[in-house]
Amino acid sequence: MHTYSAKVIDKIENPPRDGQRTWHSIKVGVFRAEEGKEEQVGEYIRNYTTLFSTFCYFRQGDKEYALYSPNYTATRVMELPSCKDLGGEEPNAAGFCPTDFYVPSYIDFENVYPDDRIERRRINNPSPENLLPKMVKYYPFDKQTGKAQEVEKPSYPVSPHLYYPFGFVAGCVWGDDISWKVQHLDLSEVNRGIIKRDDRFGYIELLDNMNLREAINMSEYLFYPDANDPYRHITITAKQKFNLLTGKRLDGPD
Repeated sequence: MHTYSAKVIDKIENPPRDGQRTWHSIKVGVFRAEEGKEEQVGEYIRNYTTLFSTFCYFRQGDKEYALYSPNYTATRVMELPSCKDLGGEEPNAAGFCPTDFYVPSYIDFENVYPDDRIERRRINNPSPENLLPKMVKYYPFDKQTGKAQEVEKPSYPVSPHLYYPFGFVAGCVWGDDISWKVQHLDLSEVNRGIIKRDDRFGYIELLDNMNLREAINMSEYLFYPDANDPYRHITITAKQKFNLLTGKRLDGPD
């Protein structure tokens, strides 16, 4: 199983603007890793001094992509392994500046119980161990002997490692960089270079020193097609401010 990552490989000094020194850009390398071996497959220029966590690999069907931010005010998508830019947001001086991306993933899993009953469940953000079949030990009560007996039954994935057609971005609008805010990304049309971002969660701030993946709990989200499906909840750990005298929540910047 392979994956992709990005890291800064060079610093690029930019010429002065209006006689004033400007911040530098960075050259970012894109790397493919498999079985402990890593090779560079491409690179791009980011017009900001820091990469943050602005590269996020994911798949849709048999295609591989990454969210990335070559311009610090825009979220875009690249095709992998070609590193071809497919599209996304255009630079905007008043745009949302991404600092962290997260695309949740899942597998569907089946457990066989001692009575041969089969139960299917979903595992969000599976670990490498979750992707492999295994034998599980059970100790059901034996009515004839009056003792518990050990029984092994299989547990196995019934789907490949899949990614949801949505993601999340943390960042800020230029000038509001005292904390990172969380917004939603619709990734259902990334194959056409289309990303739709919205602030459906309102103005919520990440806790200091917490990354986006840590802040978003997908454990209650099952994403079945039925629009009335009740299991469509996520939990976001966020910072909240309150007026101590009134108890009223303070939304937005001070």
